[in-house]
Amino acid sequence: MTGMLIAIDLDGVLSDSMGLWISIWNSSNYPKLSYEDISEWDFWRRIGLNEKRFSEIFDEVWSRWEDLQPLEHDVSETVERLNELGVVDIVTGRPSRNSPFIIKWLKKHRINYRKLIVAVEKKSKYPYDVYIDDSPIQALEISSMGRTFLLRDQPWNRHVEPNRFLKRVRSLKEAYYVISATLM
Repeated sequence: MTGMLIAIDLDGVLSDSMGLWISIWNSSNYPKLSYEDISEWDFWRRIGLNEKRFSEIFDEVWSRWEDLQPLEHDVSETVERLNELGVVDIVTGRPSRNSPFIIKWLKKHRINYRKLIVAVEKKSKYPYDVYIDDSPIQALEISSMGRTFLLRDQPWNRHVEPNRFLKRVRSLKEAYYVISATLM
């Protein structure tokens, strides 16, 4: 194992929380949404939601942690491989009130990590060597600092152009190959 520090995001990288969010949304009387309709980071503004209601639905997503699926079927094996390359922490903007559900979800899916860091607004404050995340905001900020950012491809971040420090990946497995290639 190297001394490399790897930060992995939770929503949209490890968990398919947006899939469950959309399912909860679509079970109401609101106009129906598809995954591809989530084409910008703050899409909830476009559909007339305020941030409080958007967050309440996310709280429901995490309270239903047993129904929440991983984004990839082999997520625990891939995170284990990433753990062989360095130290993996889960770094998320999820509020601390979601922590009990997050911990249960990570355990259920056998995802091994060193630390869970919640309620993070600016991930750039944490000195990781590699970030694996889906946030276009974090991607631009962190890569502009000359730090490696692997942007997990999602409809809401497709407008972000890769650069020297920002690479788009379609899966955690691809992220593993990108990181391991830099160690060669």
